[in-house]
Amino acid sequence: MLQYIDYYMPKSKEDLFSLMENNGNSFDIISGGTDLYAKENNSFHNPKFAIDISSIEDFSIIESRNNFITFGSNTRIQQFLEDPELTENVPLMKHAAIWFAEQQIREMATVGGNLANASPTGDMIPPLLAMDAVIHTIMKSEKDICKTDIPIADFIKGVGKTSLSKGEIIDSISCPILKDYGCAFKKVGLRRSLCISTVNSAFLVKADKTGKYFEDVRIAFGGVGPLPARLKEIEDKLKGSLISKDMIHEMVQYIPCDIVQSRSRREYRKTVIRNFLLDGLYESLAEINIVLK
Repeated sequence: MLQYIDYYMPKSKEDLFSLMENNGNSFDIISGGTDLYAKENNSFHNPKFAIDISSIEDFSIIESRNNFITFGSNTRIQQFLEDPELTENVPLMKHAAIWFAEQQIREMATVGGNLANASPTGDMIPPLLAMDAVIHTIMKSEKDICKTDIPIADFIKGVGKTSLSKGEIIDSISCPILKDYGCAFKKVGLRRSLCISTVNSAFLVKADKTGKYFEDVRIAFGGVGPLPARLKEIEDKLKGSLISKDMIHEMVQYIPCDIVQSRSRREYRKTVIRNFLLDGLYESLAEINIVLK
């Protein structure tokens, strides 16, 4: 059980940074708190204070403009299954969210928390990487609140490590609205119920106007090492190529030999990657009514 001496719930960013300045380094930033509960080992060695940002409205925005959608760090995982603006504009996140724990946890867990936790198997990370998401962060300068834009590929630095500096907070995330794409999310773990991923993956596929050739392909994997991975070589080889079973199966030979950086279950992970690559491409194509026989 998490225990704190004091629990604060600021209503604005200004109040948040004031609390952070007044409490030194001895605080947790929480919104849903599900990752902190999962890590909890000893309630007597927690930071002294909790700062709950769930009531800051600016962190809960959902806005679509200029072919991009921006959603705040407080966006709950369940919202990707229910909010029409999210389900329509980032359907890949819906595919991932349905596999994220169960509804009670999804109602609490946030996309910002999943990113800040930087788990190698965080289920929201491969979809965001496939979409080339940008993480918007804020921090307090001497005179004002400053905002920084960080591509997700530069945001995750390792297991539990991000590019966030001291006093820097995830404000929101932006993704391009990718129309006419088929998408898929694949994951495997030790059990089906409340499954924590061993390997997860995200796929986006767009066909050209004839429906015969790949126009764009995005493939991202998590759980294969300390960092999520984009299969850029395979993406580039598929772009402009004929959509066929032979072409898709040929891509297996271009999976990087060193893609699995994890020390455990290496051969198992390699097998999963090969199978997910094929299944993910087929499922993405099927979503745009291209079924290969």
